[in-house]
This record gives sequence, structure tokens and C-alpha cells, in this order.
Amino acid sequence: MNSLGVNDGGGLNVYVEAISKELAKDNTVHILTGEQAKNINKKNLKLNSLNLFSTNENTNEKKKFLDEFIEKTFQYVEEHDIDVIHAHYWLSGLVAKKVKEKYKIPFIFTSHSLGVFVQENNLGRISSEQEIFNAADKITASSIFEKENLLTRYGVDKLKIHIVTPGLNKKIFKAYRGEKRNNTILSVGRIQKQKGQLQTLDLFKSLQYRIKGLELVFVGGPSGADGESYLNKMKNRIEELRIEEEVKFVGSLSQKKLVKLMRKSKLLIHSAENETFGLVAIEAHRLGVPVLSMNQGSFKELISNNENGLVTKSFDDVQVYDFIIKLFEDAEYRSQVINSAVKNSLVFNWEITAENLKKAYKNII
Repeated sequence: MNSLGVNDGGGLNVYVEAISKELAKDNTVHILTGEQAKNINKKNLKLNSLNLFSTNENTNEKKKFLDEFIEKTFQYVEEHDIDVIHAHYWLSGLVAKKVKEKYKIPFIFTSHSLGVFVQENNLGRISSEQEIFNAADKITASSIFEKENLLTRYGVDKLKIHIVTPGLNKKIFKAYRGEKRNNTILSVGRIQKQKGQLQTLDLFKSLQYRIKGLELVFVGGPSGADGESYLNKMKNRIEELRIEEEVKFVGSLSQKKLVKLMRKSKLLIHSAENETFGLVAIEAHRLGVPVLSMNQGSFKELISNNENGLVTKSFDDVQVYDFIIKLFEDAEYRSQVINSAVKNSLVFNWEITAENLKKAYKNII
């Protein structure tokens, strides 16, 4: 599996790792990946690499190995006692569909993102997702927003959908209300057109006229076919705005390093308009960082405007400017927002997520 912010590595990786560890406490969990990785063989947790492709290859390149992935998965299933398959992402869903057809093993599917949200033409992906939704025994949705899209845009049977909210690693993301923070704004996520980071640069420039010592830090690397070209567009825009000294790209970070950075920051900006959940928002909240987002879907379920962040249709809005200025300059207000953000995050727990998944597994076995 990819490191966070590298190529297609992101919230999916965090989800699979965290939930596998929880499920392995009282079940045997097998993780199969086509990516080259070190195998793990613990008591109840086994990670097996099929060694098909490197971490540097994007989704389009990985598709070339789909048939080989399916054949090797067949072989693995024949050698192990498998009761249920949980597929993550659409390529893995296609593999699970084939396994079900051949071995009659039920499968549950978690999309983590949907083809209808991707800006490029993804008719091939969308039709594949439709096949997966039809074949799956159960489908998890991370939010009400995702459930509604499964129902209205894919026509999924509502009886198949099981809402399972992601959680947080309590040991790494410890609740933090520290007031001593820098004038730092964070953007966390893979760098690609779909994530919309270009829009953050213009907002940052406008804020510089009011807030002294302001810096903008991008966490994550280029992803997908357009990743490198989009990064170049961002760098060109940074030069045009003359903010080279105040904008930093730190690439991929471990969760522990991300925590340290978040604890020193005053705001996280999320510029992607569509996310099925948005794990980074509750991670930020746990560390007392409010979130500004243009996500008109799932983030509205996580953010209360002017209490723990702000959801807006555009960054070019006076309420956005007013919220950030007050957050950075009014210490009492910032303390209230920090407390609200932390409180909002406390309901998210991987143990609860695992229990909800186990109910779904039992329902289809």
C-alpha cells in the first residue's frame, strides 16, 4: 500500500490498515495487495503482496495488471479458508466480483471515492462501479452524502447500503487543545486537479495583506495522470503571485509527522468539492484545527459553520475572509473553535467502525 500522499495513497490506506488491525483482534484477516510490499505474517493478521506493480504507478497503470491480479487471487482463495471478502476501491471490487462468481464467497464493497466525482471522463470506471454495486452483497457508505449518491446516481438497492463511519487512531491523534500555534495554513491531500489546490493560492495571497507571518504548507505529492502537470501549474501560479517564500511543499508525511505539523497550525483548507467522507477533517479536528472547505456534501455532516470551521461554495466570499481573520486574530474566539473542533471529533473511533463492519459481515455470511 502507498505511503500517505504518494501517488494514489491516501485515506483508503489509513482505513485498510486501521480496520484490519481492529478486526484481527478476534478474526483472521488477510490483506491482498498487488503493490510491491513487505509481507506481514502475525497471529491473526497477514499482509500478502502479489508483487505486481511498484508504489510509483498510478491507477491507470495498475489496471493493466487486473487479469493477473484476479488469477493470483483465485490461487490464494483456494489455499486459504475465506468467509467474506471486503474490497476497497473499484479495481479491487472487480476482483471480488470474479471471486464471488467462481467460489460463491460473499463480498462487501467500500468505494472510498466515486467515479461520478472525478472531473475527467471516467465512463469506464463508472460502468465498472455499477457492475460492482449490482454484484456486491453489501455496500458501505461513509456518510449520508455518499449513501444518497449511491441511491440517486447509481441506483443502488437501499437494502444493500450500510453506513459505516471511519474512525481515528486514538494513540496517534490524541485530543489537543494547545493555543500556541503559528500562523500556518495547511492543505493535506494528493496534488491533482480533482483536489483543487490552485484555488487555495489566491485565497492565501489575499490573506497576506492582513495577517503577518502567514505561511501555507502543502502536504502530499502529485497523483494520477495529471499530477505532475497540476503541480507545475501551482508552482507557476505561486511565482505569479510572488509568494515563493511563504508557500512550502513538504511531500508525503507519516501520520506522526502530520500530527506535529497540525498541532502548530491554525487552519486546514480543503479545496476538493466532492469527498465521500474526508478523513483529514476529523483528524484535524482532533488536533484542534478548524477546517475550511468547499465540499457541499459530506463535510456538511462534519463541520458547523463558524463553530469548528466553515463550508462555503467559493473561497472568494467575504464570510470566508471574515472567519479566517477572526480565527487568527481573536485568541478567545480561536480557543472556542479549537474546543468545538476537538469535541466534534471524539465520536469517531476505529473500534466502533470495526463493530459496525462485523455486523455487516455477519449479515451476508
